Amino acid sequence: MKMEKGTAKEIGKEKAADWAKGLRHFPNRKAEAHFYGAQMGSVPDGWACRRHLHHMMFELNLVMEGTQLAEVGGTVYRQGKEHLILVPPMMLHSYRAEGAFAFFVMHVQVDDPVFLNKLNRAKLFLMSPEQELNRLLLPEVRRIMALVQDSAASKTQLFRSLYAIMELLESSLATQEDDGSDADVLPIRIAKAIESLVAERHAEEAIAAGWMEALAERLGFSRRHCYRVFRDAYSLSPRQYLAVLRQQEAMHLLMGGELGVEEVARRIGYDNVQSFIRQFVKWTGVTPGAFRRQRAGETVYLTPLELE
Repeated sequence: MKMEKGTAKEIGKEKAADWAKGLRHFPNRKAEAHFYGAQMGSVPDGWACRRHLHHMMFELNLVMEGTQLAEVGGTVYRQGKEHLILVPPMMLHSYRAEGAFAFFVMHVQVDDPVFLNKLNRAKLFLMSPEQELNRLLLPEVRRIMALVQDSAASKTQLFRSLYAIMELLESSLATQEDDGSDADVLPIRIAKAIESLVAERHAEEAIAAGWMEALAERLGFSRRHCYRVFRDAYSLSPRQYLAVLRQQEAMHLLMGGELGVEEVARRIGYDNVQSFIRQFVKWTGVTPGAFRRQRAGETVYLTPLELE
């Protein structure tokens, strides 16, 4: 019996439709991680690293020999050999030596606001060698230490260990979160908007007096609500965060040596250079010119202000 052509086409369409019904489509995904400010070395007794923060990135700090005192979020921790300190984004912290000691430090910027906010909420901070998370993280940190010293090591090797660290942290965070709880991403959105005030301006633009009200309006919330959620997340106010960013960015620009003091002032939102100089003296104890001449070695811990 001969089958008509039209019938064959219809059967083919039905088979194609049945096959298509079995397909599952998944969303496209993109992830970015940046590896910043890795350092290793020994420092003498009396060494100190002044109070600072890192925007949109977390820090892992390992003491290899000796002891340092780490202040994170207002609490001082004694960090001994093989102790890890995890500093979440936007968390003020400082270090000082308790005798000579050796260390390794690295910073990781990621584009996952939920993960970053969970880091803030978890308050992992000091992890001693006796803790399970320390035992899991330490081999990956040591692997990264070896990779950064190997000129032949590939990016793939480095970032494999970075993502292994983030996976271990995510697993730990998952056990600490209440069922069904989600980190509020609004504090991260506020932080990014504040960073834009410093990083995404033309030189002649100053930061206006009503910047917080304008920022809250753009985000669709009240100024009071934005202030509260930011303070709850990071233990500092939006205004304090802006001040720290301006200070750190000014130090970066001055260390670069290419811009004049007046240009640096404008770049961080000051339309009056004398106001900037007075404020810089309050921040550091010296004028911008003196700071540049001294090229204070302690500023190497500062990570760059970069937006997505």
